[in-house]
Amino acid sequence: MTVTAVQGIGVHVRAVTPTAAQAQADFRALLNVLSRPGVLDVVGRGEGPGHGEGRGESRGEGPVALAVAAGLADVEVPTAVLTAPGDEHWARALHLGTSAPPAPPERARMVVALRPPAAAEIAGLTRGDAMHPELGTRLVVAVDGLGQDSGNVPGAVVLTLSGPGVPGTRRLCVTGLPRDVFEALAAANAGFPAGVDTFLVAQDGTVAGLPRSTRIEIENGDH
Repeated sequence: MTVTAVQGIGVHVRAVTPTAAQAQADFRALLNVLSRPGVLDVVGRGEGPGHGEGRGESRGEGPVALAVAAGLADVEVPTAVLTAPGDEHWARALHLGTSAPPAPPERARMVVALRPPAAAEIAGLTRGDAMHPELGTRLVVAVDGLGQDSGNVPGAVVLTLSGPGVPGTRRLCVTGLPRDVFEALAAANAGFPAGVDTFLVAQDGTVAGLPRSTRIEIENGDH
């Protein structure tokens, strides 16, 4: 690898590597949304309580979803990064910055989707089993936008969520993912406690959680 290439990947590593304060704040936000499915929080601020319904600014020029994943990854977390053609440098940046070993999605403990995952890719993720649910994949997915009011947003998929952490039902509006992604997630989590815990992360820092215990009903959306 040339000096120029090393310098270039170093810029990408810095763009997605959170500071200790950012990682701690993000972790609190992720715990919040995983325990309260469909509630919105903010990542990427680096400081502050990490709670609330507002939106934050994205950090640097890197994908915020990847920076969130970088705070969760380490040498003991085999990780797969799904990228669009031409964006493979972000996967290299994550592995270099965290020492997380690369793994194919079907054997990864964490999968970071910087492009919409195919339903078949979600179906192939590790779910663990009743005796070892902790082996289920943690999925971090980049989306275009998140909200709790559909507002007739073009291309939005509106979900009705129920289950632990949801008083009655809660609606979540997601843009940037097709309906079949959520159909695949619902199917993957049908055998609770086995399943996949999912974080949806918008580039503006808004984040929502869909734990494996959540029942997902899809109101609309195109395949």
